[in-house]
Amino acid sequence: MRPSSIVSWASSGPGAEVASKAPAPLAALLGKGARYSGDLTFEGRVRLDGHFKGQIHTEDVLEVGESGVVEGHVDAATLIVSGRVAGSIRATQRLIVTRTGNVSGDVDAAQLEVEVGARFDAKVRVG
Repeated sequence: MRPSSIVSWASSGPGAEVASKAPAPLAALLGKGARYSGDLTFEGRVRLDGHFKGQIHTEDVLEVGESGVVEGHVDAATLIVSGRVAGSIRATQRLIVTRTGNVSGDVDAAQLEVEVGARFDAKVRVG
């Protein structure tokens, strides 16, 4: 039997289960090589492949691509990290750190999944 490639923690209260379904279409793409700073609020699924410094807020999905870097505060329903996030994270539904992801700072997540190979150095609160 092959070992699992994901370590997962979840709260046990209402909303602990997040349905698996096809991802929503991208509402926006913040491209590789671009630099952004300030406050960002959006609806829908957004992918960040550039560098962002500041605060991000969404009640939807933020994907940080392999070349993406976020420095600051992220408040999202679902955050998928394949790049690097340094700072504070609040994921009201789920935080997923893929095998190429790197997270450092403070994490508060309803559910947490960390794939084998990911870098994860954070103070964590799950549930």
